[in-house]
Amino acid sequence: MRARRSLFACLALLAINAIICGPLFTVEYLDDFQSNEGFFIAMGKFLRDWWPHVAWFPWFDGGMPFENTYLPLTGALVAMVSWIGRWSPAHAYHIVMALAYSLAPVFLFLFAKDVSGRFAPSFTAALLWSILSPGVLIPRLAQDLHTLWGLRRLRNIVFWGEGPHNVALCLLPAALWLMARYLKRPSPHRFGAAGLAVAAVMLTNAFGILTIAISAGILLLAWPQFDRPRVAATGGLLLAGYLVICRFLPPSEIRLLAASSQVSGGDFRYTFRILLLAAALLAVLAGLAAISRRWRDPMLQFAAVFSACFGGVVVVSLWDVNLLPQALRYHIEMEAGLCLVAAFAGARLGKWVPSWVVHDAAILSLVAISWIVWRDCGFARRLIQPADIARSAPFRQASFAAAHLHGQRIMVAGESQWWFNLFADNSQLSGGFEPTAPNWVQQVAVYTIDTGQNAGAQDGPISVLWLKAFGCGAIVVPGPGSADYYHPVRNPGKFDGLLPLAWREAGDSIYQVPLRSVSLAHVVPASALVANRPVHGLDVAEVRRYVAALEDPALPPASLAWDNPTHGRITAAVNPPNVLSVQVTYDPGWRATSRGQALAVGRDALGFIVIHPRCSGVCAIDLEFDGGFPRRAELAISLTAVVTLLGLALFGRRSQVGHLLTVPGSDSRPDAGLSKQIRSDP
Repeated sequence: MRARRSLFACLALLAINAIICGPLFTVEYLDDFQSNEGFFIAMGKFLRDWWPHVAWFPWFDGGMPFENTYLPLTGALVAMVSWIGRWSPAHAYHIVMALAYSLAPVFLFLFAKDVSGRFAPSFTAALLWSILSPGVLIPRLAQDLHTLWGLRRLRNIVFWGEGPHNVALCLLPAALWLMARYLKRPSPHRFGAAGLAVAAVMLTNAFGILTIAISAGILLLAWPQFDRPRVAATGGLLLAGYLVICRFLPPSEIRLLAASSQVSGGDFRYTFRILLLAAALLAVLAGLAAISRRWRDPMLQFAAVFSACFGGVVVVSLWDVNLLPQALRYHIEMEAGLCLVAAFAGARLGKWVPSWVVHDAAILSLVAISWIVWRDCGFARRLIQPADIARSAPFRQASFAAAHLHGQRIMVAGESQWWFNLFADNSQLSGGFEPTAPNWVQQVAVYTIDTGQNAGAQDGPISVLWLKAFGCGAIVVPGPGSADYYHPVRNPGKFDGLLPLAWREAGDSIYQVPLRSVSLAHVVPASALVANRPVHGLDVAEVRRYVAALEDPALPPASLAWDNPTHGRITAAVNPPNVLSVQVTYDPGWRATSRGQALAVGRDALGFIVIHPRCSGVCAIDLEFDGGFPRRAELAISLTAVVTLLGLALFGRRSQVGHLLTVPGSDSRPDAGLSKQIRSDP
């Protein structure tokens, strides 16, 4: 009977959320091009079209290892749904988002019910999260929503394109549910299932990693028996999850992300003031955790500390103090916690209310819920507006590039950069995720071209110099009349008269950059390479020398043809002391061979590949990205972790190693809510 009731509750929650976000299941392109969802759709398209040659991603930021693009779960789901259903990547992406949106409250219900053992408040919390948005109590969030009856989660997906964050939020309660089941009654198969769920949350994005780690700690604090074995068990689950994803988030990537995220999208570097407020928030959370233990209600305790934690991070960010990078974005976690608090605190207060009042309130609530769902559906249908993609600026710009600039690298400034590679395969100078961009000089070049900071009258010439240095054959510039949301180029007129205009429409312009060769491989003297990394975007003395060598007609040309993203062939006549400069981001995983012999591969100070051929005359050189030994080792660790956890999850019930994964003192009775266990203990 209880199982049927829970199943009915899950289906009801799924149906309510699916009805609200219904148009997402069928829409292909949304009329919200300021959203960066095109970035994640492009990842899915790339994985679908180029698997298994996906170790190198050539489309963004001058090329990068695939793990530098973004954590891959959302892109992989898009690729699979697109391939299975024969849908376009854009349609597949919105199906994935609609499913994540619809399933999140279901998993929240299962988590709350398993920990509390109580059906009514668990269902109420999930229902509140489905139909209301507590974030509207914060003026800045209400202003962005434009209404008090909107849904932040849906706005977050549709307008701001926070797809991976919402996938993480969907999987978070599922992972916490499985963690709670393991901590309550440990067994190998429960460890395997929980470890895989933790890894799935981590594999979505950096928000997912921080949220699952913080949430696991809060769950541990709310546990009736807080002891070393359970701390070790929780740490083991988090470690197992990380081992699964270490191929996509190696320690080197963590260091890069930790450093870059401090200055990406704002200044989030820690100051004494921030550390002081962080210490104050930790003290408040510790006090709240201590007080809430007296309630003898683990779910209410978890909800109170969880919502206070993320709510505190969000509220403090309104004063321009970011305890975490981009702290305001954690408001969707805060909302889930507030709904849990409202439901479980209301259940405690309900004990003091006469039964007839509860009965009448329940009837009135059904009417109110129906009205709210109707309002939510109206909000969703106003928000989810399909686009005629053929008339959009990103499509028209990419179509022109595909037809007239085939194979050339392009800098796409503005919102179109995230959508460009859905319609054209040209490599971009920009377009990627800034915190994990592997080439610092590339970021400097983009910033200099966009802002022209301190360049004065040399703004245009220096921008053109950087475009040539990075092999860009064109640049897309949103002008004053453009509908672009960002207008990143502060002086869009600086290219007029300096570069030939190739295309202009509705305020957007494409300027062609004259290049001696559109190939990204060039024969240059070794002395022309940039030896010292530019200090800033105006430090271009060595860059001028390098560009002069690229334009020297006395040097032989070099061609570069790609078989797939990880393998290309260079043909050139190279005689010492000349070398091959390849305007692709260097990585130790690149290998070059000629006639079966390995060639020396290095880098210059611009971050480009430099090849030293050992042949005279015309050479045919194979350039291949194999990742190198560290990535193969990381892949072996990840595969071993996946196979181990999967084996435990599927066959752990019959395993003879259960004692290795058992928490001493854990409850061996059939599953029951922790609250019930507390009440039954002496």
